[in-house]
Amino acid sequence: MLEALDYIVVYTLIFGSFYLGLALGFTVITGVLRIFHLGYGALFLVAAYGTWLFCNDIGVELPGAIVLALILIAAFTFVLYRVVVVKFIEVEDYLLAGLFAIFVIIQEIVSYVYPETVGVYLPTTIISGSVPVGHASVPGQYIVVSTVSLVIMLVFLVFLLKTKAGLIIRAISQNTTAAKLCGVKFDRTYALAMVIASIPAGIIMVTIAPIWPVNPFIGMELFSFAMLPAVLGGLGNLRGTLIASYIIGFIHAFCGFAINPRLMLLVSLVVVLVILAVRPRGIVEAETVW
Repeated sequence: MLEALDYIVVYTLIFGSFYLGLALGFTVITGVLRIFHLGYGALFLVAAYGTWLFCNDIGVELPGAIVLALILIAAFTFVLYRVVVVKFIEVEDYLLAGLFAIFVIIQEIVSYVYPETVGVYLPTTIISGSVPVGHASVPGQYIVVSTVSLVIMLVFLVFLLKTKAGLIIRAISQNTTAAKLCGVKFDRTYALAMVIASIPAGIIMVTIAPIWPVNPFIGMELFSFAMLPAVLGGLGNLRGTLIASYIIGFIHAFCGFAINPRLMLLVSLVVVLVILAVRPRGIVEAETVW
């Protein structure tokens, strides 16, 4: 009984932090630009296969390959903003279709160039083997992923709360009309917010790659884990995403170690629907990104 309890507590923290890292960028984009970024899953593919391209095909050392992959993510996001978001931001249905189309295109390109049989593997393991935590045993790399997620969250909070650019981003997310009257340059701020928010997905993808099977369809899987806490917490609010991530982390840990691992996703979806039925705007009803 104590062993199961230890596993539930530990993996609630592990899963919750992991989901927070996945959802962080999506939440910022939703909160600032007010768009449901259906192309967000492509960032995971660009991160994983961009690192593989630079490292395996071009021959760049792994640290350099990771940096280049993150730069590629930033460039991809900026182009996506200029080509799709700017063009269709006033026409939501076309914007959603365009973002999702880009996601599918990237997925199909990756699937063609690097089919699943290639066996892509990123040797980014920092802590190998398992680490005992109480009565539980946790893969060391999961601890790395959780720690990295929390550090990224802290960095984003410092940026949003303590910098001028962060203040402008929060102002836009709270009241676009007032921000316009104050002379905020929306195009520049939107581009900055979208590019910055794309980086966490790449970092989390690179750190989770050694223990998560990398394949051309991983983007959709990770996007679903990013979207769930973002929707439950209240679209566009980091505080809500933080709370919701650990709620979903607890549900997955409890189902995984006390009931049946096959029920993890089903139970979490049911819980999310029930909560949204009571609170349609999510756990935290806020008009700002924090």
